[in-house]
Amino acid sequence: MKIIYLSDMPPQATKDWLALLEKHARNRNIPCETDLDIKYFHFRLGRDPGVVGKVRISEGKRRNYEKEKGNEYIWHRYNRENEAIEDGRARNIVNITLDVWDKDEYDPTENHFIFLTEQLLLNETYSQGDQRIEVESDGQYSGPLAKYTDDWDALFNYAMNRQTTAQSGTQPKYNEDIDMSGSVTESKNTEIIVSEQFKQGVYDRFDHRCPLSGIENSALLTISHVLSRSKHPDLAEDPQNVLLLDWTHHMAFDAELWTFDESGYVWVEPDFDTESDTLSNSLIDNHGEKLSKLSVVSDEYIDRHNADLGWWTR
Repeated sequence: MKIIYLSDMPPQATKDWLALLEKHARNRNIPCETDLDIKYFHFRLGRDPGVVGKVRISEGKRRNYEKEKGNEYIWHRYNRENEAIEDGRARNIVNITLDVWDKDEYDPTENHFIFLTEQLLLNETYSQGDQRIEVESDGQYSGPLAKYTDDWDALFNYAMNRQTTAQSGTQPKYNEDIDMSGSVTESKNTEIIVSEQFKQGVYDRFDHRCPLSGIENSALLTISHVLSRSKHPDLAEDPQNVLLLDWTHHMAFDAELWTFDESGYVWVEPDFDTESDTLSNSLIDNHGEKLSKLSVVSDEYIDRHNADLGWWTR
C-alpha cells in the first residue's frame, strides 16, 4: 500500500497544472499518469519508458531578489532532476517550472509554465543543477532554460518522440535547435517545430476548424503535415503542405486510414471499419465527397503522399 504523507502532497497550483496536463493528454490520446509512486516526481507521459517530470513552483509574491539591473528572475536548483538523469534510466527526465503568484492556484489565463527538456537540464544548469530564468515581463523570459513557454505541443512532441525512439532503440531526434522567430533551422536532428506565427496563419486559413469534424476548440486541433516534417524539413512551413485537423483525424491520416485527392475529394482505406459514430460521420459518410478546404494543399504534395499508400489505386 502506498503511504502518502502530508508533506508529500503537492500544492494546489501543481494539482491545477497536472489536471490541465491530463486534459491535454486525453485530447491527444497520449498516456498520462499523475499518481506516481516515484519520490519527487509528479507525472509520466507516453508509454514505457516515456518521460517522467517534476513540477516546481516559483511564487511571484516571494521573489524579493533582483539582479543588478533590477529585473526579477526565477531561480531553482534542479538537483532531483539531475540526480535522476545521472541514474541512467531509460526514461527521460523533464521539468515544468510554474510562474505563479502563489501556490494556491494555477490559472492558465494569468499564470505560465516553462518546459525544460532533459537536454536543457543536463547541459544548461550548473554542477548542483542550479540556474536562473530571467523574467522580462508577464510570460516573457530569457536565459538558457527559457525556450518553451506555455508550449503544450513541445511537451507532448518530446514525450511521444521519446516513446518512438525507445521502442526502436535509436537516439532521440527531438530538435533542441529551434529558431523561435519562425524560420526552420538546419539541424542534425530530424524533429522540426514550426513557429507560432506559421501556426496562427494555418488556423486562420482553416477558420480555426477541422474540415472533417467541424471541431473548433483550439486545444483539440493540431497542424498536420501532408509530407512529414522529419523527411521534408524544407516543407515544414510551406502553407501548401499542411492541414488543420483535430487530433483524432490527424492520427487517422498519419495511420493512412484516409486521404484526399488534388480536388479535395475524401478517400477512405477500403478495409477500414469502425463502430465510432464520430469516424463514421466524418470519414465513411464523407467518402467520395468533396471538401473544398482540403484543396488548399499542393497537388504535387498530396500526389506524392498518396503514391506511398499501399491501398491507393487512382
